[in-house]
Amino acid sequence: MPVAPVAPVGPVAPVVPVAPVVPVAPVAPVAPVVPVAPVAPVAPVVPVVPVAPVAPVAPVAPVVPVVPVSPVSPVTPVVPVGPEFPVILVGPVGKVNGGIGGNVGPMRLGSNALADKDSSGFKPSE
Repeated sequence: MPVAPVAPVGPVAPVVPVAPVVPVAPVAPVAPVVPVAPVAPVAPVVPVVPVAPVAPVAPVAPVVPVVPVSPVSPVTPVVPVGPEFPVILVGPVGKVNGGIGGNVGPMRLGSNALADKDSSGFKPSE
C-alpha cells in the first residue's frame, strides 16, 4: 500500500541555551544500621477449655387468666350535717377554789386587781 506524502514541517523556533548545572553537594555518609535483636519465641497458646452444655430451660408454667373485677358499687351521697345548736355564752367566771378571782380577761389588771391579789396571791408589781 502506498504511503501518502507528508506535509512540509514549518520552521523550528531557535533553542535557548540551557543554564549551567550547579554541582551537587556531597551526600553525607549513612550511619550504620543497628542490627535488630532477635525476637523471642512466642509461648504456645493453650487450648481453650470446652464449654459445658447449657442445661435445658424448664417450660414456663401457663399463666392463669385474671379473674374479672366486679364493678364498683356507686358511692352513696353524704347525709347533710344538721345545724349545730347555738352555743350558750358563759358569763363572767367567779371565784373558783385555787383559781383567779373576779373576771378573766383584760379586766384582770384593771379594777379587779386588788381582788386578784386577795384570791390568788398575784402581786401586780411582779
